[in-house]
Amino acid sequence: MVLDSLSPAAAALRTLPLAGRPPRREPIVPALGRRPRVHLWHIGCQMNDADRERLAEEIAEIGFVPEAPLDEADLAILITCAVRQNAEQKVYGKFKELVPWKHRRPGRAIALTGCMGVEHGSALLERLPELDYVFDVRESEGFIAKLQALYAGELDGPVPLPASDRLSAYVPIIGGCNEMCTYCIVPFVRGREQSRPVGEVVEAVHGLVERGVREVTLLGQNVNSYRDPGSGGRLPQLMAAVDAVPGLWRQRFLTSHPRNASPQLFEAIRDLPTACEQLHLPVQAGDDSLLRRMRRLYTVADYRHIIERAIATVPSLALSTDIIVGFCGETDAEFAGTEALMQSVGFDVVHLQAYSPRPGTAAARRPDDVPLAVKKRRLNRLLALQRDISLRRNRRLIGGDVEVLVEGIGGDGRPFGRTRQNKVTCLPRGRVRPGELVRVTVGDASAWQLEGEPCGAAAEP
Repeated sequence: MVLDSLSPAAAALRTLPLAGRPPRREPIVPALGRRPRVHLWHIGCQMNDADRERLAEEIAEIGFVPEAPLDEADLAILITCAVRQNAEQKVYGKFKELVPWKHRRPGRAIALTGCMGVEHGSALLERLPELDYVFDVRESEGFIAKLQALYAGELDGPVPLPASDRLSAYVPIIGGCNEMCTYCIVPFVRGREQSRPVGEVVEAVHGLVERGVREVTLLGQNVNSYRDPGSGGRLPQLMAAVDAVPGLWRQRFLTSHPRNASPQLFEAIRDLPTACEQLHLPVQAGDDSLLRRMRRLYTVADYRHIIERAIATVPSLALSTDIIVGFCGETDAEFAGTEALMQSVGFDVVHLQAYSPRPGTAAARRPDDVPLAVKKRRLNRLLALQRDISLRRNRRLIGGDVEVLVEGIGGDGRPFGRTRQNKVTCLPRGRVRPGELVRVTVGDASAWQLEGEPCGAAAEP
């Protein structure tokens, strides 16, 4: 059934097969005398980050060297985003930079995948004459097989992947989205929801832990609508299976939809040792009329009830959300509702964006009638409000202890990491090393980070 919110342009979008140049222009594949090397570049959401990791594994499996520096690469793959116009412009800018790189050595090629590939399809091959391949990252088998056939003479079995250089990694558990929010192009470029089996997810987590990862984020456009294709188990059951993976210290999940935020999910956060006390639950707006125009299918009162229940179950829960400013027809009163919601809930973090229409969405048929100057003024007002709220919430932690997974060394020479509530924490030079899990006493706090001193012995994972 086609929903009423689909515009004619959106209804025409389909899954994209591998698209290559017409037969008149076959790729030049020189004899390299070595394994082919691939440079991966991505922009956009965490799902694109996960797609990059998965492509690296698939490329390594057929004998290519993934993650090569651009100057050493034979193939550059752009993993793109189409959610906002600004992201698309950055992709076109990056492509323009790659054209002279391609011309410097015969045989180099450029491929494009991700949301822009699905949205624009093979039309990109006409718009960008130097582009060699367009493929759907969700169905990459054809592209991988094409590479394997072209470079068969240079391939010599899989390339072993090195130990991970990161302590944290994303693990996709569900792709696509069924919600059809009027402003969002994700259902059209990512398709309908499709969950991975529990066993497949757990196997992926095992592999990451063996490579040194200690924290995973279970990922999806609508992660808490996850349903195991076999058993029907939901996200709490999957979290329990991931919790049992030996050597894993922490797990998180995002992004959630309020309609699927169940009491069982909050109980899993409370009860599972690896589950971090953090909930990212996008609200998008604080007015019921505005939510209806966005097709969010809940009310402000519904959202408040969910938050109240979550905090009652997990008192130490850190809350974050997404908010769109200046959506079609947003009045001063509707904006005031969003401001009031932010003040009353007191989120730890709010990701704020000014609305921009995306072709193919239902909202693109509405006038984008909030002037840019008004959008900017409202955006800055909420940014200032959230800065004050974040500062107040972070300063409450001063004098208390938090658990920090040390991730790296900053430009100032100080170690840094994140708490279980996902708050960035800076530590004194020379006291701890990346990879350690430590208890830290918070000595100071800003709106953006905590400052702390290690308590002594490392924390128990």
